[in-house]
Amino acid sequence: MRPTGTAMSIEGFSKKELISILEIIEGANVCATERDIGRLLLRAMDLLRADYSICGLGKVSCGELKEVVKIINGNYPEDWLDRYTSEQLYRIDPVIKRHARFSVTQLWSDIFKTCNDHSSRLLIRQAADFGLRYGVSSGIFLPRREEIGIFSFAAKKDRFNDRHKRIMDIITLHLNNALVNMVEEKAVYRVEEPFAADRLI
Repeated sequence: MRPTGTAMSIEGFSKKELISILEIIEGANVCATERDIGRLLLRAMDLLRADYSICGLGKVSCGELKEVVKIINGNYPEDWLDRYTSEQLYRIDPVIKRHARFSVTQLWSDIFKTCNDHSSRLLIRQAADFGLRYGVSSGIFLPRREEIGIFSFAAKKDRFNDRHKRIMDIITLHLNNALVNMVEEKAVYRVEEPFAADRLI
């Protein structure tokens, strides 16, 4: 793991992608409401060629998500989200479990390869029934607050690769700053340096 804050290469991105990335970063710097963040999620979703988007902030302890602080739904299916939250499926969600331990961008396909237990495999199949079959996600861990922000983008088809991971590495820190600031009721809040992979600031 290289030192946090090291500038990441933007080589290989198209002009359109770079403009979209900069617009998302600029938007994250000025957004103040849940609706603002929802709009940013949808813009990032388009950039990543995903079908669905969502983010959340939660309390973690000993590598496990213990409490959901806030969920902002870009456009996940409401029926699935209602079930997911009411049954606390995040406790067995392999994506959440991975990010509660490792704050790096991951393709869901890579995470799913490590899932051998029945509950995880069942959850993966159930989510796929709602179109949440493939995805890319990232997390930002804030050690002093013992919180993590997780950002997920999903699709019905397998569209995600290392290029999308690079985009997530660039935009996630900014999206997380916006999420934390919003949860803190617009208070002036300096987000601590994340214990995560490199990010472009």
